[in-house]
Amino acid sequence: MPASDLLDRAVDDPSEPLSVHLLELRQRLIWCLGYFAAGMALCYGWSGSLLSWLARGAGGVVFTYPTEAFMMRLKVAAWAGFLAALPLILHQAWLFVARAMNPGFRRLSLFLVPASYFLFLAGAAAAIFFVVPTAMRFLLAFGSEEVRPLMTLSGYLDFMSGLALSFGGVFQVPVALFVLNRAGWVTRRGLANRRRYVYLLTIVAAAILTPGPDVFSQAALAVPAVVIFELTLLALD
Repeated sequence: MPASDLLDRAVDDPSEPLSVHLLELRQRLIWCLGYFAAGMALCYGWSGSLLSWLARGAGGVVFTYPTEAFMMRLKVAAWAGFLAALPLILHQAWLFVARAMNPGFRRLSLFLVPASYFLFLAGAAAAIFFVVPTAMRFLLAFGSEEVRPLMTLSGYLDFMSGLALSFGGVFQVPVALFVLNRAGWVTRRGLANRRRYVYLLTIVAAAILTPGPDVFSQAALAVPAVVIFELTLLALD
């Protein structure tokens, strides 16, 4: 029997009462929380080194209250643990929703879920390795001998995590447009005809999603978003 038929039989269960689905949802949420807790616990041992490495992009940071450094280590461990456990969490989510999909979307999701994960990592990495260091050099250049930066640990991490999340979200655009295209809700021609509105929406979204009011951070998010949109159009029907 083909593997695709086995996959369909594995998720095509008979109709069940709502209580059964709620119990399954509870069980899968517990598994997801367990994966997250395990990932956070494993990453906590490296959180100090990771925090020091991240702080180099700001030329060093300070903390202003006794528990700030500890809380930021927990935050870094939580983010790293979540990213490490995300494939397992997505697998649990897929097992829960797959039975509601038709066979075509099930097979499509087997490609789209890993692609979404790696695109999110790519977007976050682009923000952390390229955008944040450049943004910091641009923003700190507004200081002077009398006006010197004194960056707090929490403020810098909030700035970095905000940009990382924004870029990770923008890199999900190809997946979203691909799904909408396969569902018949959007077409390449329709999106191309509304290109100016997409550009305007991108600029507004960049202004909202970026953690600071500076034009550089907004442009750093808006320009890749437009490029990704145009490249995605080439793959649509």
